[in-house]
Amino acid sequence: MKFELKIFLAIMLIFIVSLSIINFVNLYIINQLISDYLSLQSKVYPDFYEKIKMEDILQKKEKYATVIFLWEAFLVMGTSFVIYLVMDRYIKKEQRYKSFLQLMILAVSHKFGNSLASILTNLEMLKSKVSSKQLDRIEKVVLDLSKDVKILSDTFKKLEFEDRTYQNIDIKKVVLESLKSFEIGEKKVIIDLKPIKKYANKTDVDLIIYNILENAFKYSDTYIHIKTVKKYLVVRNDTKDKVEGGTGIGLLIIENLCKLNQIKFCKRVRKKTFTIFLDFS
Repeated sequence: MKFELKIFLAIMLIFIVSLSIINFVNLYIINQLISDYLSLQSKVYPDFYEKIKMEDILQKKEKYATVIFLWEAFLVMGTSFVIYLVMDRYIKKEQRYKSFLQLMILAVSHKFGNSLASILTNLEMLKSKVSSKQLDRIEKVVLDLSKDVKILSDTFKKLEFEDRTYQNIDIKKVVLESLKSFEIGEKKVIIDLKPIKKYANKTDVDLIIYNILENAFKYSDTYIHIKTVKKYLVVRNDTKDKVEGGTGIGLLIIENLCKLNQIKFCKRVRKKTFTIFLDFS
């Protein structure tokens, strides 16, 4: 069900419930006033009930209730429909902006990727002729940029900008599935997982877990520890003696995807360990 349709139905429900309560109270008060009036008149004029026609009073009450109901239905349907049109137009406009942004970033990433590949090729040619620390530093910077451009490009290709769906996700299954993409090698991977459910976007959660594990495998020295504690997922790894960090674009993407899905993100850096906490509560 589309988001704007959910808003439309929610507004209709709120209107119907609110106006129904108001009309019920209104009719109750009117009925009470009529009853009090008839009771008072019968005391003053004992033959009052013989002179009035109760059927006329009941018919007027029914007519009043019908008019109120029709106006209520018209108000609910008309107002809700107008709000639906406004929401639909606004959301479609936002989706066009997001699609355009995605296209622009992918185009720029592709252009950067081609340019960086060309620079790396020229650097290799230069290094084959001249050995220089300056060339090594330039090569490292270009390689880091290439990795960041690839991360951005892959992330934007997978992200859902339109018709985002949310569902209950088993975090344990996502972690185990993501681990299949990495070669463990000689590193010790300790896994202690229990099922954790989180209502979120599946694509976003896949990207979050994959990037966290990729970061852990990339910078760990001997071990990676992945465990769950209550509603927390904890990924801890030791670090190499000489670690040359990147620009941090991967962690920035993780942090913002977590905010988008109401997942609390926290990192802790110590001398020989790096730990990431994800709170799925």
